[in-house]
Amino acid sequence: MKILSYRHVTSVDSVKENRCERKVLQVIVDDAEEFALMAKSNGLELEGPFVQEDKRVYTLTAHDRMPVTIHSEK
Repeated sequence: MKILSYRHVTSVDSVKENRCERKVLQVIVDDAEEFALMAKSNGLELEGPFVQEDKRVYTLTAHDRMPVTIHSEK
C-alpha cells in the first residue's frame, strides 16, 4: 500500500444558522481496502467503506479528534 498524497481541508457543517468549521485530514492511497486491513490489525476503528464519486472512502478519528478520511480510486 502506498500513500499517494494527503492534505488538510476545511469542512463546513451547517446546522440551521450555526455554521461550524472543522479541519479534516484527507489521505489518498492506492488501495483503501489494504489500508483498512492494516489499520484494523493495529487496533484502529474505521467506518466504511463508503463510495463517493468512484472512490472507496474509510473514515476514522485521530487521537486529537481530527477526522481523517482515507480515499482510493476504484
